[in-house]
Amino acid sequence: MSSSNVQLPGIGVFGTGVTVRCIVPILKSCGFKVEAIWGRTKEIAEECARDLDIKFHTNKVDQVLLHKDVDLVFINCPPLSQSPIAVKALGIGKHVICGIPAGPTQIESLRMVNGADYYPSLMSIMCNGLRFLPCFAKMKQAINDGYVGTVNVCEARVHCPTLIKSSYDWLCDENMGGGVLNMYGSSFIDIISFLIDKRCTKVQGVVKTFTKQTDKINGIREITSDDFCNFMLEFQDGCFATICINSHASNHYQQELYVCGSKGRLIVRGSDLFGQKLESLKEETIHRDAPDSLDHQKTGVMEQIIASIPVPHMKGLFKLIDSVKEAFRLVEEKHGFSNEPVKMAATFDDEHYVRAVIEGVRMSSRRHDWVKVELMTEEPHPSLMMTDNMKRNKNNY
Repeated sequence: MSSSNVQLPGIGVFGTGVTVRCIVPILKSCGFKVEAIWGRTKEIAEECARDLDIKFHTNKVDQVLLHKDVDLVFINCPPLSQSPIAVKALGIGKHVICGIPAGPTQIESLRMVNGADYYPSLMSIMCNGLRFLPCFAKMKQAINDGYVGTVNVCEARVHCPTLIKSSYDWLCDENMGGGVLNMYGSSFIDIISFLIDKRCTKVQGVVKTFTKQTDKINGIREITSDDFCNFMLEFQDGCFATICINSHASNHYQQELYVCGSKGRLIVRGSDLFGQKLESLKEETIHRDAPDSLDHQKTGVMEQIIASIPVPHMKGLFKLIDSVKEAFRLVEEKHGFSNEPVKMAATFDDEHYVRAVIEGVRMSSRRHDWVKVELMTEEPHPSLMMTDNMKRNKNNY
């Protein structure tokens, strides 16, 4: 993934967190030039720009969007800020890659869908790297080839460390997009629909916040973001999926996904793929992940950053960015791109569906019942939005 003579779009980055500190070196190793970075404050932006060797930094959104050398924006900042930046970027002719979750509610994702529909010539994709992880790509191909037969059950399990840091921030607040359901549930709702090419119609689940205060976060402020969730998805053809995300079980990220059908099953553990036919007595290894694909010398990512991001997600990011490079490399026009290399990427429409599922899961947890997944097609009246926010805040106390 070395740089080439291809004219790639200049990049503007929004965000200064660990994911950005991972993304920027990978972008550079792929031959992209990162022209500008935005941070919440001037000081934060300056520090991150210095660490990542980016010449221009600012805390003003428009200064990145209007930068003459920025043609593509990579957005990975607090979810409340992502949708407005994405919509504005599309409106002035910039390609957009947005981190997940795009926003706390369907309203934010609907605005992004409308923006992408209005500017179809621009790249507008979500940064869900799991879709590009070879084990999931091969799993999807095996499903399409009939390895499992008719898909009946999908089961995903994620064990992860706590998302809560030493000080209070948006990750502590459910209404701002925090919680394991938003951060990891989004990826697995999306990857299951991607693998079986279906969208669920009903959901039932439990979303819990067990750790409401810590030694560092206490007093008046209370953590409202969930640290455990377990939910089921029902699909129209009778297929079911269950997803459990637990931040209390391990200090290391672990993921496992089963797809079980009438003829056999496929299993992803970490970044490896296994399969077993019903008549077989043992599993077969279908894909083993290359152990050195995150080599510091190849990516330029600091070792402490590699250690703080789940390896499968980071490997997927690596593949996604390489595919974005290929999409622009195949087209001679400066602002054009080929859709083929990024056809696996999650679209803003896919993210809108994921938001609808997550809202359904939260509602189910409150009602203790199955809830229909309903996609929002137009924004509600502001007075209804205010009422919903008041209800949501009331439920948090």
